Amino acid sequence: MPTAAHAGSLSPGTPAASGNGHLFTGSAAAWLYSAPTGSGLNISGMTAAMPINLNTHTAGFDYPVQYADGSNGCTTFTDKKYYDLQDQICVPNPAGGFHTSTGGYGADDGHLVVVDRSAGKYYDFWKLSVDGNGRPTSTDVGQIVEGSLDGDGTPGTTAAQISGLAGAIMPGELDCGTCLQHALSLIVPGTMNSSALGHQAPARHTDGAEAGAIFREGAKLRLDPGVNVDSLDASTAVKAIMHALQQYGGVITDQSGGNGIGIYTALDSPPDLTGIGEIAKHLQIYY
Repeated sequence: MPTAAHAGSLSPGTPAASGNGHLFTGSAAAWLYSAPTGSGLNISGMTAAMPINLNTHTAGFDYPVQYADGSNGCTTFTDKKYYDLQDQICVPNPAGGFHTSTGGYGADDGHLVVVDRSAGKYYDFWKLSVDGNGRPTSTDVGQIVEGSLDGDGTPGTTAAQISGLAGAIMPGELDCGTCLQHALSLIVPGTMNSSALGHQAPARHTDGAEAGAIFREGAKLRLDPGVNVDSLDASTAVKAIMHALQQYGGVITDQSGGNGIGIYTALDSPPDLTGIGEIAKHLQIYY
């Protein structure tokens, strides 16, 4: 069992979750709160038939977010499990234990972000395994990074090395048509993901390998700003997503083996997604 510095006991519980407002407030994170720059390319002919999915906890591959303030001590994690990474970071223990993404289809991404607002830091995990009470089964994980809430949203454990905290849809952000006020974090099919990087966000890396493919990690997808979202037959949650994609865009941060476009969330379950298919019919890409 892992040992916690400063003796903070972990107990069963559910992830702390609430609308987070703007977590990244420095000028370096302007990409999160502004429209794509440059000229967009209309790709709706390629994407119109692609499914759009929300990555929520019920289906797995979500990006949970929890909060801690250091009062429960911290657990030291390393990340040599899969790669020769040399990190050793003491992460403040959330009061109810660590509650990661569940994965799906036999996989488990083990994503989790722990936010310590008082220290102005976040801690981003990949391949963190826990037991049913939220206790880590090992303190050696796939990757653990520490970042500043005053920074640009990096480092992180998406393929683009942008944190899931920078763009994941948080609880409460789909409650009204204008509640979602930042760029989104998107996952695209690996078969359509270029080996080149886009420059709309601070992408440091890509796992794309398809030369000349249409998508690039670090690029932004945008819903055509000429679409009248409020006139569409769509749920409040979908209109919130559409408005955000028009105003801020969605940054490609990861790829999958699927055939659709995914949106990272910290949501327990999907809301009413009536009309979400309209998004794929009106997409532009900005490199």
